Amino acid sequence: MFKLVKCAVFNQGLRKEKFISETKSVCAFSTKNNIHSYEQVNASKYRTQSVAEYYAGKKVFITGGTGFLGKVLIERLLSSCTQIDSIYVLIREKEGQTIEARLKQLLDVPLFDKLKQGKPESLNKVIPIRGDIAKDNLAITQEDQNTFIDDVSVVFHSAATVKFTEPFKSMIRVNLEGTSKIMDLSKRMKNLDTFVYISTAYSNSNKPVIDEVIYPPPKPLDEVYKFIEKHGNNQEEIDKFLVGLPNTYTFSKALCETLVQQDHGHMKTIIVRPSIVTPALQSSLPGWCDSWVASTAMFSDVARGLTRVIYGQRDVACNMIPVDYVCNLAIVAAARGNPCDEVIVYNSCSNTNNCISWKQGADLYLEESLRHGRVPGALKPRKVAVSSSPFVVSCLTFTRQTVPAFFADLWLRVKGEKPRYMKMQKRAVLLRDLLRGFTSTNWVIKSDKAQHLMATMSEEDRVLFPCNPKSINWKEYMKTFYSGVQKFMLNKYQ
Repeated sequence: MFKLVKCAVFNQGLRKEKFISETKSVCAFSTKNNIHSYEQVNASKYRTQSVAEYYAGKKVFITGGTGFLGKVLIERLLSSCTQIDSIYVLIREKEGQTIEARLKQLLDVPLFDKLKQGKPESLNKVIPIRGDIAKDNLAITQEDQNTFIDDVSVVFHSAATVKFTEPFKSMIRVNLEGTSKIMDLSKRMKNLDTFVYISTAYSNSNKPVIDEVIYPPPKPLDEVYKFIEKHGNNQEEIDKFLVGLPNTYTFSKALCETLVQQDHGHMKTIIVRPSIVTPALQSSLPGWCDSWVASTAMFSDVARGLTRVIYGQRDVACNMIPVDYVCNLAIVAAARGNPCDEVIVYNSCSNTNNCISWKQGADLYLEESLRHGRVPGALKPRKVAVSSSPFVVSCLTFTRQTVPAFFADLWLRVKGEKPRYMKMQKRAVLLRDLLRGFTSTNWVIKSDKAQHLMATMSEEDRVLFPCNPKSINWKEYMKTFYSGVQKFMLNKYQ
């Protein structure tokens, strides 16, 4: 039960009559002059210590390690920081599956094949910890808590529910309250250097320009709990309550950022905000992906002839960022640390630096797909039409998608086969509509601080930890993108 007054996880300063109404200065180097000062203070450290050297002998704690980004973060640390001591991974025990079995499942994917062949002993550094961010005290034993408190130097908190359709109540319980519990544990760690929170660039997508600062929360926390008690999962009421944010996921992440700012205490804290996370580009396994989300699912639907029209305009930026670029930036940011008491924010995104539109991305993905021949069992694909008019989108959806799917199913029935295309079409339309806010809005996502951080990297670190989106060749990347989806999502090794 969500009790407005008796929610224990917020007893240490989070529960207030209102969240802050004005944003604090993120750090003492938010202006160009102060960025220069920050670099001067840390210049000698940057010259003498590589990122890998920083992690040598360190013990790291990761939440969300079983997820898409979490797996890549683990692989990047093991592959590029070879002298790292241990990586503790919080794993939720599922019915019929122990945490050891889930760890084996985590590591038993192609992403870790190179390590298994060249450095199999490195996988022993990954240590599973039984826990659940949705439960009291994270359901972590006292013995494991003591280990963290004594040994951990860096925390990467990426665990979250990312399903846009997740009930509002569950979204708040897992994303917001789970973050509060992880922070409470982290603040007790005696040797903690840095706490890194993985957020999303769209936590502030109700603003046209998204800078690397923490904005005022969309709603006071008390008001959020009152709303949940009164309206539950009434979608019509939720849409009104989100104040311009596209879904409850981004809303919850905005609240999390305010929590991190207000409640980080003595911890040196960094927020990394990725935009739309896509398959790996330059990691040990280019093209790696294991999740049907956002552009990965939509582009695949385009190649299969299921999506032929999307909301938006031809020039709306897709804001894709390869998953390894996000993880590398987080790893570098933690190694460089935070020299001030306020939270530092780094946006990890392609927008403003080197962007590609949804239309361009879909067309390039389709072009690469057709080089390999039509996907078996798919409808004939076509380049997507783009419109900001709901009426036009509805008409084109009917003529370009629904009608072909209907006749394809009719043909299957004539052959005595089970129809499937209308069902696939409904799923594709649902996904497209869920992404409407992202495909229709042109945000300016600034990344000046991230760019200054990257400028401090040595040539060796830039090779080991590529994270600068300016270097991405989108036409070439879409080949990797397509190949990854075919190999790892559709299991077509070609």
